[in-house]
Amino acid sequence: MREPTFGVLGPLQVRAHGVPVRIGGAKPRAVLATLLLQPNGFVSLDLLTEVLWPGGAPRSAVANVRTYVRTLRLRLPPTAVGGLRTEPSGYSLGIEPGEVDMLLFEQQLAAARAARDRGEDAAALRAYEMALGLWRGGVLQDVPSSVVWDPAITRMEGLRSIAVDECLELRLRLGDYAHLVSALRSRLTESPLREDLWRMLVHALNDAGRSAEARSAYAEAEQVIAAELGIEPSEPLRAIGAEVNGYPGRHRAATPVSVCQLPMDIPDFTGRAVEVADLEELLSTAGRQPVVAAVSGPPGAGKSTLAVHVAHRVRDVFPDGQLFVDLAGTSECPREPADVLAEMLRGLGVIDSAIPGEPGERAAMFRSRLAQRRFLIVLDDALGSAQVSPLLPGSGGSAVLVSSRRRMPGLPARACPLGLMRHDDARALFGAIVGADRLRREGADADRVLAECGSLPLAVRMAAARLVNRPGWSVGTLADSLRDERGRLGAVRFGELEVRAGAELSYRHLPEPAATAFRTFGDLPGDAVPGWLVAAATGCDSETAGGLDTLLDEHLVEVVGRDRLGLNRYRMHDLLRCYARELVLTDNQEMRLRRRLRVIDALTALARSANAAMPTRFLGVLGEPDERGLPDGPAHDLVPMVRARPVDWFESEHRNLVAVVDAAVRLGRTDRAADLAIELAGFFDMRGYYGDWLRTHRLVLDAMPHHDDVRAAALLRNLGQLHLYQDRYPDALASFDRARALFAELGHPTGEAIAAVGSGSVHRIMGDLGAALETFTTALQDFAAHGDRHGEAVARNAIASVWLERKDPEAAAGWLRGALELSCADGDRHREAQVRRRVAVLHELRGEPQAARGELERALGIFDELADLHCAAYVQQSIAELCLRQGDAGEASALLIGALAVQQQLGDRRAEARVAGLLGELHDATGRKQTARHYFHRSLAIWRRLDLPDEAGPVDAKLRSMRREAVG
Repeated sequence: MREPTFGVLGPLQVRAHGVPVRIGGAKPRAVLATLLLQPNGFVSLDLLTEVLWPGGAPRSAVANVRTYVRTLRLRLPPTAVGGLRTEPSGYSLGIEPGEVDMLLFEQQLAAARAARDRGEDAAALRAYEMALGLWRGGVLQDVPSSVVWDPAITRMEGLRSIAVDECLELRLRLGDYAHLVSALRSRLTESPLREDLWRMLVHALNDAGRSAEARSAYAEAEQVIAAELGIEPSEPLRAIGAEVNGYPGRHRAATPVSVCQLPMDIPDFTGRAVEVADLEELLSTAGRQPVVAAVSGPPGAGKSTLAVHVAHRVRDVFPDGQLFVDLAGTSECPREPADVLAEMLRGLGVIDSAIPGEPGERAAMFRSRLAQRRFLIVLDDALGSAQVSPLLPGSGGSAVLVSSRRRMPGLPARACPLGLMRHDDARALFGAIVGADRLRREGADADRVLAECGSLPLAVRMAAARLVNRPGWSVGTLADSLRDERGRLGAVRFGELEVRAGAELSYRHLPEPAATAFRTFGDLPGDAVPGWLVAAATGCDSETAGGLDTLLDEHLVEVVGRDRLGLNRYRMHDLLRCYARELVLTDNQEMRLRRRLRVIDALTALARSANAAMPTRFLGVLGEPDERGLPDGPAHDLVPMVRARPVDWFESEHRNLVAVVDAAVRLGRTDRAADLAIELAGFFDMRGYYGDWLRTHRLVLDAMPHHDDVRAAALLRNLGQLHLYQDRYPDALASFDRARALFAELGHPTGEAIAAVGSGSVHRIMGDLGAALETFTTALQDFAAHGDRHGEAVARNAIASVWLERKDPEAAAGWLRGALELSCADGDRHREAQVRRRVAVLHELRGEPQAARGELERALGIFDELADLHCAAYVQQSIAELCLRQGDAGEASALLIGALAVQQQLGDRRAEARVAGLLGELHDATGRKQTARHYFHRSLAIWRRLDLPDEAGPVDAKLRSMRREAVG
């Protein structure tokens, strides 16, 4: 094949009879490049001036362009000059396909695909190789770039990438494993998260008989995907992994169960067959691109019920899981997209501290997590397009099902308007509840009931339940009651009248306990609640006495599932909750306040019980003790279960607890709000719910009229700890010092010592070891003076950390010995593991790597037992560094990638930067330069974001050195 005259697939190139032609001058070269990117097309003078002078063209721009074109005419080969035509207001360059490598590449690629489609694989492979052989580098890589060229360059680079992939697939089909493996390795260096490439690599190695390498490649794929995305590989990659590892047909034990957040399906769902079928078909088409369906309709039309029902029917199509979020669009406070994104990211396994603060970054992370997975997302009760748009996936095989009262034309969704039920469907629903025989006997009156209900499913259900619970009533009696109710209520918004009438009718016939429970839902948090909390709010001694069963029978509340402790969770329909809020406003204010305080006090008392049984001990100060001790009423019976499973209880009530802190502040009871917020800090610390930690503490502190008591000091100390975790060192030090001073004013030496430990930790991290040692020593004296053995262990361990930073193991040894003895004697396993981490450092400084490894393994075992992922990741990092120093790169890599995944998930940016740098050093030492650069760039970006130039400098220097080596 004759070499083309013009080349843009690499450095700009011009040839005449096979001899290079030099085109001098940056501006003439830019003009030629622009013409070549639009061969045989018109290029305007305006476009050329934008390329040549992107910051603004001079007055002589047009004359200058003409000069550059004349220069080209003088230097281009004679055969090409004839194609360079001057046209009104611009130019064009006529070129045959064989004269420019870009057109020739597209021609050869088309030929390769045609041969492939005919089944001529060998010929197709030769054509692919010829096409790809035309590329000499990046498009126009030696010409200064222009945004004008971006679309054309992006298109060509995309075609090249697709062609490479198609060629790789062809080699796999032909069994050309030797070339394929090396090409895949090179491709994965550029795109380490491409699961299809990993799958081909594992397949190729396995088919080539290199089974050990295939297993190793799969393990590497798992580690890279976990480190970068924090997720398991997708099912196709796991399947080939299972095959090469010798356990086809079953998953590894570590494979997580898919997420399913869907509420319970309605067992007697009736009607809507057409809508159900249409939605099932649409959602099942999700594949290379996501699909979105938007169900809209009047209140009570059954939008949520339909969405949940369809979601359950298509669950198998979405093996990675199903997310469900109530957007509260019809409530007084619709949910913000940023908060919803945080909730969904948690559902995808992201720890709260890893969730970005900016809404745009949260949306980007959400899209990234879904890009290679198949999830079904149900967004219930949406306010409108603006609320929903940030919550949509950008690519992949996921689907979204939205329900809303409003049509949302601005949403890229298939609209599914839901009107009144068809009469036959409404009759079937009514009959399913009251009985088919009764429907046949009193059919005419049943039609009257349906007419009064407007054939709205919610109204039909409520009316039928009313009838079932009134055996003495006829269907005609029910119809008359509904007609009277409609007349009395008058006009309200379309669709709400029927539901309001049914709610009013049902409420008027409730026994007092059930009526009280109904009103109580107007004062409870909007999330699903446990039955005991409803009983506690109403002042009942037990859940069964609180009227919930009656509300269930009347279809006024629904069970939406069970929590982690196996307790039923109840939710009231939004329309009914609005009515309950109206009713509760008519209650005596004193009675309503008592009800709200009972909720706050019950949750706070159980939080105290849970805190006392937590597997880790939070270094904090609680607020004023509650003299009443254990909770009374229905919460009292829950105490043994809460103490047995404290973390599960906190997780189950997480959103309600945060909501109740806010409710207490709005009531002006900041003391109660502070007590609950302080009790939550240990759980937030353990689980990494840093957003809720910051929100609750900041909210309460801002509401306090004065910061002059133990509660305020405890909140400030806790905020200091949070700032420390998130590398906000000035804020951390300010909070710790304010808390320390306030504790001192209040005569609270233990609190003062706890705050001092925090201040000392900031000094140590910032390199002021003298101030750190002085502060830790003062804290130890205060702990010892008041017999706080746990505090003593913390302070001794902290003092040892300073001596270890100073590379003085002998000075640290006594402090560590004392800290370990105190921790073991106190039964504080978590503190014991923390001390053992420092003992390992001591052994390393003494040149005893095996003893160091032993201590680290003991610490890791304790952290794993306590499910403390964060601390376990630090220990993994320490073990990996030991392995690196001992020359075991393989184990070091696996440990570091695992640690990196956790640190990224938890948002520990400092640790993430350090681990990424270690991985860069490891890959650089083993010759994987591209991967090393990837990790170094990641480390450098984080250090710069943290504004730590001393840490960023060495990484930047390393990257510069690698660039010089590459050029040399």
